[in-house]
Amino acid sequence: MLIFTLLINASHGRSPPQFHAGGDNFLLPADNSTVDINIDKTELLLDFYSKTESDTIVENTQVTADTEFKILRMWCDGILLEPWFKNHAVYQPRYFAGYLEQCPDAPTIITAPYQFNFPGTIVWSWQGQFWDWYFDHKNKFEVINFLEQEPDRVWKFRGSLDPCADLVTKIKQVLDL
Repeated sequence: MLIFTLLINASHGRSPPQFHAGGDNFLLPADNSTVDINIDKTELLLDFYSKTESDTIVENTQVTADTEFKILRMWCDGILLEPWFKNHAVYQPRYFAGYLEQCPDAPTIITAPYQFNFPGTIVWSWQGQFWDWYFDHKNKFEVINFLEQEPDRVWKFRGSLDPCADLVTKIKQVLDL
């Protein structure tokens, strides 16, 4: 089971934004808040369902308030994820009929979304165990120098998930002195 924590900034039009995720319903207060989502799958899916066309407040052809949100930061099991992961999502907005009349060529899939203005689904997906996938994908963005001289450097850069029994023993010996 993974626990994703999202720091979200929300704004309210006529009603607050709400979404389903991990079997729970989340109602977002105005401004910044955090939500914890328990996941036991290979995807994190948010279903932003609450917004209606009437939630957008328009005065003199200008939008003055709207029901929307954006994700500022993300953690998994208490570990802050790097900014690229936030943009690893795929957003499939469910546009309103009035909007589609004005913008008939609006994209049906938005990659690397920043802000969620329409109801729809936002999905982060990965293959296999999350932390192994995260490390492998993260390496695509990292610059690790001198790999040709020391090919094991990438594993040293990552560290090891295995306990270091010999190091623990040495530390205990030093502390006992």
